[in-house]
Amino acid sequence: MVELSLECGLPGLTLALVEAEGVQIAPASAELRQCCDQAAKAAVAEGSAGGDTRRLAIRNLLRSGGFRPAGRNKPAQEYLLKAAAGEGALPNISNAVDLINLISLQAGLPISLVSLDRIGARLSLRLGAADEKYEFNRTGQELNVEGLLCLCAGGPDGSDPIGTPVKDSMRAKVTEADHHLLACIYASSDAVSADELRRWADELGDGFERFCGAARVGVTILPRVDRPGNLS
Repeated sequence: MVELSLECGLPGLTLALVEAEGVQIAPASAELRQCCDQAAKAAVAEGSAGGDTRRLAIRNLLRSGGFRPAGRNKPAQEYLLKAAAGEGALPNISNAVDLINLISLQAGLPISLVSLDRIGARLSLRLGAADEKYEFNRTGQELNVEGLLCLCAGGPDGSDPIGTPVKDSMRAKVTEADHHLLACIYASSDAVSADELRRWADELGDGFERFCGAARVGVTILPRVDRPGNLS
């Protein structure tokens, strides 16, 4: 089970952790791709849940740490909406990644997906340090995470960022060899109630079972994450 220590607090920050074991990474099924296509069309026509109010709340949340969430550094769900509008569909990557993208687009919330097989279950949440960076794709492009909320491998005695509401690092990205995954849904209490966050997290958990063959799924809602502390 994941142990998460909080080394920073941001006003309004809420989290949902969805842990899935026994996952089988494979190409997305026709059923999942159909869900993705339908969600892309609906989001382009009607927008994601919460609309501009939620989009701005997420941006304000990230700004409160000193990060500038705009341009190439926009939150992940905004990238997905742009991709859906431009390509008419969500990217086709794998069952787990496509599922994350589906829920992120529908909910209007950024989600990190990391492999616990490779980084372990002891994690922390902190702001990126000055000039701290990590590679986020196979071409070696880097994201500067200074001031950005970071999900990190390791506890308060030493941690490396592996996921953010913008892009996740190559170190923790899911591969076919991975079976123990964690999804972290980032939200703001200014725009998302604890009940709605629970609903999206439960839908994601159900998707891990339905589309990824997960043998066990656990959901944890952290409705108040605005000060340092132990969240295990």
